[in-house]
Amino acid sequence: MNDVPVLIVGGGPVGMILALELGRRNVSCLLLEETDRSPAVPRASSFSARSMEHFRKLGIAGRIRSSGLPADYPTDVSYRTRICGPELHRIALPSSARILAAAGSGHSGPTAEPQHRISQLYVEPILLERSRDFPHVRIERGSKLEGFEETDHGVRAFVRSATTGETRTVTADHLVGCDGGGSTVRKTLGIELTGDETVLQAITAFYRVPQLAELVSPPAWMTWSVNGEVLCVTVAVDGRDHWLIHAFYPAGTDTSGVDAGALLTQAIGRPTPHEVLGIERWAGRRLVADRYSSERVFLAGDSAHLWVPMAGMGMNIGIDEAMHLAWMLAAVHQGWAGPDLLAAYEAERRPVAEAVSGFATGIGKGLLDLVSAEVNEEDSTAGIASRQRLGREVAVADSGQFTPMGLSFGYHYHGSPLIAADRRPPEFSVAEYHPSITAGARLPHLVLEDGTPIYDRLGRDFTLLRIGDQAPDPEPVVRAASACGVPLQVLELLSPAAIERYRSPLLLVRPDQYVAWHGAAIPESPRDLIDRVRGAGVPTRNAGVGISVKVP
Repeated sequence: MNDVPVLIVGGGPVGMILALELGRRNVSCLLLEETDRSPAVPRASSFSARSMEHFRKLGIAGRIRSSGLPADYPTDVSYRTRICGPELHRIALPSSARILAAAGSGHSGPTAEPQHRISQLYVEPILLERSRDFPHVRIERGSKLEGFEETDHGVRAFVRSATTGETRTVTADHLVGCDGGGSTVRKTLGIELTGDETVLQAITAFYRVPQLAELVSPPAWMTWSVNGEVLCVTVAVDGRDHWLIHAFYPAGTDTSGVDAGALLTQAIGRPTPHEVLGIERWAGRRLVADRYSSERVFLAGDSAHLWVPMAGMGMNIGIDEAMHLAWMLAAVHQGWAGPDLLAAYEAERRPVAEAVSGFATGIGKGLLDLVSAEVNEEDSTAGIASRQRLGREVAVADSGQFTPMGLSFGYHYHGSPLIAADRRPPEFSVAEYHPSITAGARLPHLVLEDGTPIYDRLGRDFTLLRIGDQAPDPEPVVRAASACGVPLQVLELLSPAAIERYRSPLLLVRPDQYVAWHGAAIPESPRDLIDRVRGAGVPTRNAGVGISVKVP
């Protein structure tokens, strides 16, 4: 018997989310994190609506929404020559309080949990605190994975203590690498990252600037500086004195001589008292792992893909991967998974990373055209006209980045061997989301008659929705699931709103809220259906998920 069912390497948000979801599903796991502190420079500043749905499931969405920026702080995106200079363009976006109020005001929205602007700085302590509520989760900081080998019975990992320098062996049934772009797990597996090696160079600096809130007027969550000297974005971390700057340069630029203080002055337009809390120099890439797993070892997050941070989806896609992999690993360890379930993780998730990385990289390349933009900052007719032209260029270059409903909800798993599909879902559009009950698509959001979001009523594992009082008796499917040990909850929906929304008497929903099958009648072989969705069925003719992206 191995020491632990699942060994997780990497204690960032992706690894922590994987541990929390395994703990919620009563699967024991050990998480190893090399460092004993949070990163000096928090990169992530926004969590997608899909991530917020996952946080709701984990019981922490409310705590996350109450942290970070004040609830009434606007999440506008402003483009200026400099923070103290004239404005070129503004995307007006509501505060988190207004966003959440709008989501709760009616039944027609795409989710009960809209996206939320909050720094990773505030999210990680909440994840750590929540982990203490799950007895099956154990976290070791100061423990570094030196290497591992797969055996007939699992994985043998070699772990070194940062305190004592001693190395010990930990055995696990499965290992998951959430250990970032330099992933030891990926390198040990011999998996290559392929794509665009360098799209741009970048610097991220973290500051305390007590006077900056007074200069960002009107307030904005993000303020871009476009002035021919520097292309950078200043991000409000707490709405008061903590700020993050991402500066972007053409590929191949040597940024080693860029001073954090000088960068701040370029962004603001004048020297301002400040304290530099941290700085990182990095390269923006578009790289995706050739494969996501071996037989017992898996990749998630930056260990599987790296791309420029436009649209803020790198970490959010990683969180989605962690939740996805968690239910599959739980199914294996609880004994109801078929032999092909875990193989579907790569088939379903890798095409999503390819598609989203392409969109983000396209935005990054478009914005780089602004690095050398000619900006007339004079208060003259010619200066105003020049800035108006530049404002129009900015609007085109950055369109669609900040309200990407399609990125959160539009991707699908059509072609997956776990999906009993009848037709292809709507095309994956970055800017738009078209709700669909087609097998392979995310179950459309619905607020029930008592005000409860439909996702709050779904079972932890599979849920069979019986919609309308004329829907067939689901008992044959229930018996088939029981025979295979698959946890299945039946949820009856009789309201006109549910009948109108879902337009099918029966829908089988997976643990990740994606539709696995729908129909007007019980399938001829309920057992075949259950075998398919648990990874014990015959692969579909078009095995392998194919996603094309419609970019605005």
